[in-house]
Amino acid sequence: MPDIFDSIESFFRSLFHESDAYTTDSSGRKQYYDPDMQDAWDELEEYLKEGKNKPRKKTSHSTCGATQSDPRKQRIKTLQEALREDYANLKVRFAAPFEEVKKAHKKLLRQYHPDRYANNPERCKMATEITQKINQSFQKIKDFEQKK
Repeated sequence: MPDIFDSIESFFRSLFHESDAYTTDSSGRKQYYDPDMQDAWDELEEYLKEGKNKPRKKTSHSTCGATQSDPRKQRIKTLQEALREDYANLKVRFAAPFEEVKKAHKKLLRQYHPDRYANNPERCKMATEITQKINQSFQKIKDFEQKK
């Protein structure tokens, strides 16, 4: 029976690129970015430890699982949520690791650099606007990451 769980674990790790899906807290426990995934993981761990299926806990998705007693975590989650559009502007998934954000930023700058459209003034103007938006989004995410 444990082989089944090992297979399922391997499948989910490959499906979610697990190293990008969670962080590890000070006790070594995985903290998933997705609150539903965190609930499912907690439920699975509890089931494996106790051998019984308990009803799922309801969490508030607006705070991504942060408790009311931890205002710093709640503030960080709120600030991070404000960056959702910036992650979308850089065409990366929400809360992606900063290295992934940097790669996407460079790729988009190469793709939309105004010099590539120097022979077409209208496209050059549009590329300039896109580049500015990309740079602004990157700077917001970078500032957030440095303050974390």
